[in-house]
Amino acid sequence: MVRIMRAIKVGITVVAAVTTMLWAVPMSPAAGSGWTQVSSKAVGGISGIAAAPNGWLVVHDNKKQGQDRVALLDDGGSLTELTWPGSQPSDLEAVTSVPGQSGVFATLTSTGAGHLISVSGRDVIVIQRFTVPRGTSNIESFALTDSSGTTVALWAVRGSSATPAKVYAATFSPATGTFGAIASGKTKVPYPAAHVRQVADLAVVHGRIIGSATSDPGNAGPFTSALYDLGSISLASGRAALALQTPLQLGVYDHKVEGIACSGTSGILGSDDEKLGGWTKMESFCG
Repeated sequence: MVRIMRAIKVGITVVAAVTTMLWAVPMSPAAGSGWTQVSSKAVGGISGIAAAPNGWLVVHDNKKQGQDRVALLDDGGSLTELTWPGSQPSDLEAVTSVPGQSGVFATLTSTGAGHLISVSGRDVIVIQRFTVPRGTSNIESFALTDSSGTTVALWAVRGSSATPAKVYAATFSPATGTFGAIASGKTKVPYPAAHVRQVADLAVVHGRIIGSATSDPGNAGPFTSALYDLGSISLASGRAALALQTPLQLGVYDHKVEGIACSGTSGILGSDDEKLGGWTKMESFCG
């Protein structure tokens, strides 16, 4: 009987030890969450994403010359890096499709420098340059939408844990790169609560403003994000109009979501997880 009790005790100890080891093993951030890793490198993080004729166009917020800036992402999660002509822009934070112009996109840097571009093979073609007229620092978002045949631009200065994001909207002419009268407002999210970027990206879905907020404690994370309905954007008397609301939470994620885009009713999130690379997740916020 003593031997049996000792054996049982040893067995329980082994099971407990194995259980402890399993709990101690760090899990992949994407484990069981529906995320797909598209790059394992910090230079492959996704700082912006837009629907393209065949898949998605993504931008990277790299700063050194020679590092990749723009890539095509297919539905299988494979990235094809593209070549930017001449001197590369620094810190691309957003990309959006241009309404009514298939295969034409607008990119924006954190300091408000914009480019209208298209893609030919593996080359980026720069069509037009522009600069946003307000909030030209710490921009992490830029979206274009069509309102009654007029192109309207939306962008935001990201904010911090203590400071709300500043949101701007104006009509925009892709042909000339000029903006109309500016509407503005502020938004502050309830979550995340620490190391906050109040707006890390914006998208417009049927007139609703969808935004991501992130917690970014450093290059090694851990990262968290939340998706919100922030209000609406419209055209009133030929001018852009904002109606911001108390943020309505749509989802919470264990990645740093810096890209939001729709292709029809299909939505996608893109993350820039710094040392942990770039990730994507299909979501249902576009219906």
